Amino acid sequence: MRKLINILCFLVLVVITACSDEKKNDSVSENATQSLVIYKQNTDEVRKGYFVEVAKTREAMAKGLMGRRTLDEDAGFLFDVNLIPSDMEIAMWMKNTIIPLDMLFIDADGVVYYIYENAEPYSTNAIMAPKRPRAVLEINGGQVKEQGIKKGDKIKNKLFSNM
Repeated sequence: MRKLINILCFLVLVVITACSDEKKNDSVSENATQSLVIYKQNTDEVRKGYFVEVAKTREAMAKGLMGRRTLDEDAGFLFDVNLIPSDMEIAMWMKNTIIPLDMLFIDADGVVYYIYENAEPYSTNAIMAPKRPRAVLEINGGQVKEQGIKKGDKIKNKLFSNM
């Protein structure tokens, strides 16, 4: 009987440990998560909806998606460029980023004006738009093509005060 109790205690301990590790892995980021919707240019037709992490600090922006091994199909990361002084240029890179990403550069009205597809993992090459964006959205590489996302599409999210 004592042996059975010891085995049950061990199993309970394993389950508790597994659950606490699972929570750590699920909360990979402390960034706020918000919904974001991409609409086809000048229409109410939805191209794709995402649940995006929104960086609330410059440190969170600097880390971005570095070290992530996966990104759900309907997930992304939204960089609030207003966290960076206006006299600084905005450049993205893929240092320590394991998964390929598509990057959407968005103006203050929520309009996509520049797209960089399939950024190469681990690359330290600077990725820059022709003008300073209001925000940059990172999504899984290939999503731009798969969802038909184009310049001129409209992004709706709290960041642009249009959702």
